[in-house]
This record gives sequence, C-alpha cells and structure tokens, in this order.
Amino acid sequence: QRPTCTECDYIVFHDPKVAVLAFITHNESVLLVKRAIDPGAGKWACPAGFVEHDEAPTDAVVRELQEETGLIGKIDGLLEVFPKKDEGLADIVIVYAVSIVGGELQPADDAEEVAWFSRENLPELVFFPSITLVGRWSRGE
Repeated sequence: QRPTCTECDYIVFHDPKVAVLAFITHNESVLLVKRAIDPGAGKWACPAGFVEHDEAPTDAVVRELQEETGLIGKIDGLLEVFPKKDEGLADIVIVYAVSIVGGELQPADDAEEVAWFSRENLPELVFFPSITLVGRWSRGE
C-alpha cells in the first residue's frame, strides 16, 4: 500500500535515485576510480554517477565518465540494471559497456585516482554493481 498525504487526497510517490555506471575494459584491463568521498572513500569502483532530472541515462554515463576520468566514451550497449543491494546512494544502477574514444586519463570530480587494472592486481572494490561486474570479468565470464 502506498503512503498517502494526510492533508490532501493523493498518493505520495518516492522517486528512486538512478545512477549510471561505465564498464570499460581494454587490453585485458578494467578502468576503475578510487573514491575520494564517502560512501566508499579510499576504495575503487567503476566510473559512475547520478542521472540528472533532465538527462537521458546514455548522456549521463558519458558525462560522468568524462567528469571522473577525463576520458571521452562511446556506448557499446546496455549491460545490466541493478537494484539497490548495498549502502550506496543509488536505488537503481544502469550499466553500460563503454569504449574510450578520446580524452586524457586524469582523476577529477569525486575520484581521487583513476587507473587500469589487470585481473591479477585488482584493488579493494566497493558497491555491489562494481564488485559483481569486475568479479565476473576477472573470472572470464
């Protein structure tokens, strides 16, 4: 049952926070950012961020990638949609496979560092979508 407004005659809807995530691999490496802020400060995750109210998710993932890494991406396809399963701030995470088409690798926005990692030297990860995707990739799935 949906909550209702006690002073009016309508149902109250709680809008979910929607985030996008760029999953990027190249030459047997995966691109990750080290978070500079909580939640997850000091741990690594795929480049990601929130969709703005007037923005398409596809535009958001390209924007967030450039804001956090300095790289320009091209969407290769939709990979998965994750529900909230951890202490991250997003209720829904839309994951895109992305290829790099330009830019210069440099951390910015809420990323302390940005780097490519091989399967053999993965850092400590945070957030269910990144942990799941990088785990599958590292197992060759």
